Amino acid sequence: MKILVTGSTGFIGSYLCEYFAAKGMQVIKGKRNVLDGDNSFFDLDVLNIDSLQNKQVEADVLIHTATANDILSKNILNGLELSGIGTKNILEFALKNSIKKIIVFSTLQVYGSELNGEYNENHPLNFQNDYAVNHILAEMYAEKYSRENNIQCVSVRPSNVYGKILQKSFNRWSLVPGCFCKEALESNTITIKSSGLQMRDFVSLHEVACSIEKIIENFPDQYECFNIASGKTVSMLQIAEIVQNVFSKKFNKLIKINVEGKFPEKSNIFKIDINKLTNLGFTPNENITLETEIEQIINYLKN
Repeated sequence: MKILVTGSTGFIGSYLCEYFAAKGMQVIKGKRNVLDGDNSFFDLDVLNIDSLQNKQVEADVLIHTATANDILSKNILNGLELSGIGTKNILEFALKNSIKKIIVFSTLQVYGSELNGEYNENHPLNFQNDYAVNHILAEMYAEKYSRENNIQCVSVRPSNVYGKILQKSFNRWSLVPGCFCKEALESNTITIKSSGLQMRDFVSLHEVACSIEKIIENFPDQYECFNIASGKTVSMLQIAEIVQNVFSKKFNKLIKINVEGKFPEKSNIFKIDINKLTNLGFTPNENITLETEIEQIINYLKN
């Protein structure tokens, strides 16, 4: 099987490339601004429609991760351009190259910024920031192209993704738990600006990759959305305490946690329904935990 990955040098894209290559699949790494003579990447700029029209590639599946992250989304025009026009362009590219199966990465934040209750894929959307709006636009294009053309499209909505960092250029140190690991290593402290009571669902890169694998194996005939999550929640304070414990056990280092905020006053209680994924055969790997993945992040920082 041939898999084309856009955003192949990104946090999620790079992991997916390594994961599927290890499975023996032929992975085509899409990337913009490929240097002359660099055959490890396929030159693919999702915003350059003229260039895309002249590109040819054979692939069975296209995994589109080159959408706007939370940082880029702060620039409204850039975020809309990458997630909207970029996704539309890559879908046109897929049509032109007869790629029939496309997976578009969205975000769990399309349900809201602070979640309460239970969320399955039919839950009403409640996009509260530009990051979520950008991904709703990408989802809408995926659904439109699936409905109007002879292609199968899926949108996936991952929760808070974390795990092993593969690219040297990684600079997303505002993300938890990475930011806690970095501060702990540099200053022996972890600072929480809030009360630390807000809850999140953290899903590992490995679980994301396994989920994508199961979707590919059981690709829906019609447009579908899938939540990708652990199904478990943990507070910011609990994450900080796990980082603290990893430093103590693995590195014999004492880390102090500073909680500087008073809000929220209580935790938000929610659960992400992943039954659609488990019905495809996905099962979480019990050997991959917050502790093991946080240790990987710390090792990356130390090296």
